[in-house]
Amino acid sequence: MIFADPVNNAPTPTPKDKKPLAILALISAMAMLILPACSTVSVNKQASAKTISAQRGNIVTDNKLSSDTASLLLSAGLNEQACMQQFELCLTQLADSMLNRHYRPALAAFSELHYAKARQLATSESCSNALVRPPLDPYYANAPLDDETAKTQQSKTEICLINYQERLFDAIKSSYTYLFYDSLAHDFEGADEKVSGGRAKNRIPSDIDIQTQDIYNAASNDVITQLYQSTGDMNQLMRNVKVEHLATSANTSARDSNELAANAAIANSAPVKGQPTDQVKVMKVQVDNYHLNVYLPNENNYLKNANEKNSALADLVSTYELRLSGLNSISKRPGLGISLVASLDDRYTTTIRQLLLSSLSGQLGQEAANGKLDNNSASNAAKNAQEEDASLRIYPTGHLLMTGLIKPTGTSVLDTLSSKQLDIHLYNPYRSESASILGDDYPLAANFSAGYGLWLAENQLDGVGYLNLITRQKEASLPKLFMLEPYDPSKRVIIMLHGLASSPATWVNLTNDIFNDDKLRNNYQVWQIFYPTNLPILENRYQIQKLITATYQQTDPTGTNLASKNSVIISHSMGGIIARMMLSDDNLANNLEALDDNSLLANSSQRQVDAMLKQALTNKELRNRFELNALPQVDTAVFLSSPFQGTDYADRWFTRALRRIIYLPVGLVKTVTDNLATIAIKGDLANNPLGALYLQNGASQLSDKSSFIQLTKDISINKRVTYHSIIANNDADITRGLAAMQPEGVKLDLSQAVIEDDDSVIETADTGSTSNVENSDNVVGLAEVNGGKIAKDAPAKTDTLPAEALVASVIVNEEISQALTERLSDGIVPYTSAHLDGAASETVINGGHSIQENPQTILTLRRILHKQLQQ
Repeated sequence: MIFADPVNNAPTPTPKDKKPLAILALISAMAMLILPACSTVSVNKQASAKTISAQRGNIVTDNKLSSDTASLLLSAGLNEQACMQQFELCLTQLADSMLNRHYRPALAAFSELHYAKARQLATSESCSNALVRPPLDPYYANAPLDDETAKTQQSKTEICLINYQERLFDAIKSSYTYLFYDSLAHDFEGADEKVSGGRAKNRIPSDIDIQTQDIYNAASNDVITQLYQSTGDMNQLMRNVKVEHLATSANTSARDSNELAANAAIANSAPVKGQPTDQVKVMKVQVDNYHLNVYLPNENNYLKNANEKNSALADLVSTYELRLSGLNSISKRPGLGISLVASLDDRYTTTIRQLLLSSLSGQLGQEAANGKLDNNSASNAAKNAQEEDASLRIYPTGHLLMTGLIKPTGTSVLDTLSSKQLDIHLYNPYRSESASILGDDYPLAANFSAGYGLWLAENQLDGVGYLNLITRQKEASLPKLFMLEPYDPSKRVIIMLHGLASSPATWVNLTNDIFNDDKLRNNYQVWQIFYPTNLPILENRYQIQKLITATYQQTDPTGTNLASKNSVIISHSMGGIIARMMLSDDNLANNLEALDDNSLLANSSQRQVDAMLKQALTNKELRNRFELNALPQVDTAVFLSSPFQGTDYADRWFTRALRRIIYLPVGLVKTVTDNLATIAIKGDLANNPLGALYLQNGASQLSDKSSFIQLTKDISINKRVTYHSIIANNDADITRGLAAMQPEGVKLDLSQAVIEDDDSVIETADTGSTSNVENSDNVVGLAEVNGGKIAKDAPAKTDTLPAEALVASVIVNEEISQALTERLSDGIVPYTSAHLDGAASETVINGGHSIQENPQTILTLRRILHKQLQQ
């Protein structure tokens, strides 16, 4: 019942309503007292990726403690920030809070806390003072510190750096002990062999295992990279470092004979004692009260100059700090340790800037060619260029791959955790796939793309390849051979030859895919040739073959290594023409009569020139250019779109214009014979077919009308060599028609998605699945490919792109009709020119001339290499 208030006319409650209000007030007061002591749990959904990220993240990946370590701190009543401030006390209280005595979880938490503390110290003001360089001009800088303040700051810095180093070492020891707990004796208080927390055999790795391995790798990475920096620059986080370099057998041999040392460097042979996989102690390092021993692989490339801090010990970079772009994939091997790249001080580099500088100095060579210098100077310069030793153009890899692993000494838990000695092992990942730790073998991590990526990045090969055609250089640039890894006598060799105006960079994806294929990487090593494509092709063949022969001789004088047998040549375009000549035993001099031009020889002066040229062939140097001898080490070849019969593309108006600006080093012609040099200066060879063999540049000689093609188009390949052809065709319709005629071995192009069209379906008999494709006005009807349909007759739709499922490649098993072969072309090289009778396999790839970059080409090459290993 409600009554009206007589004063303000407001309703007032009756006395009966006051009791419920009092009860409500009492309940509210009790809730205020009780709720702060209670926790409320709520459940919300989140993406599974976030859950996985939270479970697997740690101080290395997310710059914050893992959920497991954070939970341990919380359970022990420890605040993370307070723990970092009172670190030793925090570790003691955390250890006291772990009542179950299972030691492994504690080791994982301690390793992460040690590494977190090290990272905090590295960014602290005290440790950062170690990285501060004095001002160049103190007058404009802050006033210098007084002596007492400077001493105080230096003392704080030294203490901070010592603590930083110790935390890194403790992180390594704790994570190492966790990872290899099975093999260590359990000598801590209360240890029970049966329930001590050791890992069960063949169990699935947990998130904590992966996190702890990350900490072990990250801490090892910091120690190794900073240690090498500190040996050359004391202004680093590693301080109080004392280094002692130890003599090695490789150093001794290098001092005994420069020639033997050079040969050993190219061959990368192991020292006389031991195996290449052995580890050689090369350096002792004292960091405060810790003793570090450094071991390198027992190979010359790694050991040479180790006692002088050059070569393998200079410019050591971790792949943790590299971001490789431009590669189709990164070739890695999972395992323990960190991947490192050591860049050698004496490595060869070539850049556009170097080439342009050489071009500017080329005026000297041009003046000599014009007769402005005395004949003796010109003759000596030409002679020196010709007599250059081919072995001086063999370049062992300038980037050595390493896998770093740090092993604390000790055979028990407490012994390892208290150890003051750490052994740093650097392995050659090509030869060492595993490392022995406490009696067990563990796989070693590796990044096989890192060294190759660094080499490509610092050598501007593509730009240099183009400029080599058109720049005037002081002397002719001769071919160079690059080894992409240390020479291995037990691995077969793949030799790669690029095409016109190109460079070894053209093989980037193929090479990287070889590195990424375990079987190929373990059985093959890659040598890449870089040659100037402006030279006459006969001269390039001669110089490249001399270079390859010298490399085999340098690496294996007796020819007994596996690396000197069953080698493979992979070549593209002009490189294929050169490769075929290096696999032939024909004598081109026997065919020179076929080049006689009766209309030219009617002229008396031309008859005289022709007679002089034929007389010059008695010269041994010139005769060596025409007498072909197959490389005995090579038994397999793959030719990619090579114009063996030439191409009319070289005679079109725009290519003829480009050919005119390609520079041919006249000095090179002089090196062949004095007679040719005299005639060349007079210019009388320009119209002579025989003279054109050495006065035309490489691009001009690719013409199907050139003397060179007429001379070499029918040469034969040695019968012991198995060769394969990969030919491009840029007309998808023709490739589809070829697929209809050659149904076996057809691969459809699934590299790009197509717009869905329910009216057209590809049916695959192998899987029973279907894929939607589009129709076009140009449909070839039903063509059976491995039991499936390539396309289905249907009218084209105007609202979709007129495209059908493309045929990526076709393995040609039967002779193709002449009507079809005349239409097959990559736009530059016709099929009729690239085709070789007698090939073990012939594959037509849908695409343009640069098929060396095509995934189907690379896949075909890998199949060929795998098959060769089985033979």
